[in-house]
Amino acid sequence: EGERNFHIFYQFLKSATEEEREEFYLSDMQLEDFALVKQSETFERRDMVSDVDMHREMIEAMDTMGFSSIMVNDIMRLIVTILYAGNMTFTETNRGEAWELDE
Repeated sequence: EGERNFHIFYQFLKSATEEEREEFYLSDMQLEDFALVKQSETFERRDMVSDVDMHREMIEAMDTMGFSSIMVNDIMRLIVTILYAGNMTFTETNRGEAWELDE
């Protein structure tokens, strides 16, 4: 069984509210829909700690440190952007001198 990579991906996707899912274009997407987390094939924590609780604690810690709600939202937007970027694939063109984004 593989090792989970960056926990923030799992924590955010498991705890995202309907409003956040709509705002970040996640609708009904799950962990398995993102290559960056899918490749490990390990979606649950082995230590039985809740990803939702960990995400909530991280948000509370950001608030304690003085992060504005706008900054927290921007960080979550960046997390989702990284997840989507990880799904992009490219095809070699022009004898390896260039790469083209697959559709």
